[in-house]
Amino acid sequence: MSAPTPPEPSAVSDEILREHPEFAEPHMLEDDESVPPRPEEEVADAVRDR
Repeated sequence: MSAPTPPEPSAVSDEILREHPEFAEPHMLEDDESVPPRPEEEVADAVRDR
């Protein structure tokens, strides 16, 4: 008995986008620019800037 052939990745992604077109739209990470950064973001920025 042989294993079934998996579908092509592009066919799978096309099918998912047909079922969920909202997945194709980019999402805003933060809608409110006045929100201060989280403490871990400030730490990461400090480490990255060294």
